[in-house]
Amino acid sequence: MLNIGMLDLTGTDNCTFNANQKALGKDDFRKIPNGVNGIEDRMSVIWERGVHNGVMSPERFVEVTSTKAARIFNFYPRKGAVMEGSDADIIIWDPKATRTISKDTHHHAVDFNIFEGMECHGVTTHTIAGGELAWTAEKDEFLVERGRGKFIERKPWAQFVYDKIFAKKESYNYAKYKVDRAPYDGPVIEIGK
Repeated sequence: MLNIGMLDLTGTDNCTFNANQKALGKDDFRKIPNGVNGIEDRMSVIWERGVHNGVMSPERFVEVTSTKAARIFNFYPRKGAVMEGSDADIIIWDPKATRTISKDTHHHAVDFNIFEGMECHGVTTHTIAGGELAWTAEKDEFLVERGRGKFIERKPWAQFVYDKIFAKKESYNYAKYKVDRAPYDGPVIEIGK
């Protein structure tokens, strides 16, 4: 779906709860805290299942993991592009490196991993944020001061999204789809009694 454009991008609702916290819903699934790990492993899993398996190009990988999100969330070209005036947040990716995803080696504060045991080709080796080296796989620690990040305000109504919506809306003639009928005057059933 990502490769053929049926899905535009990937993201995560990374929200890690331990197994004993998830057990809140053992007798009632509605009480299970929602969310799982994903942010740390997302790109490796997409590279493995997409590019490494031959169904996605490296260029499409960059688009679905970075560029498209920046456009949809109205940060482009400040984010999602490598060009003058952009924030220079870059990862160095080794497409041949491999790693096995495990709860024992991940950086999540959780006692399981939904991708446990999955071997992935494609690994981040370096992260550059704001033009500074922020992390390396070799040291596996942050190399920048805590709190150096900053809030980036974004404008609503991203043209990338809403221009398409508004154009589609203008092309419809809603009047021709109107159905005239009398208001409902039948019985009303109360739910839950």
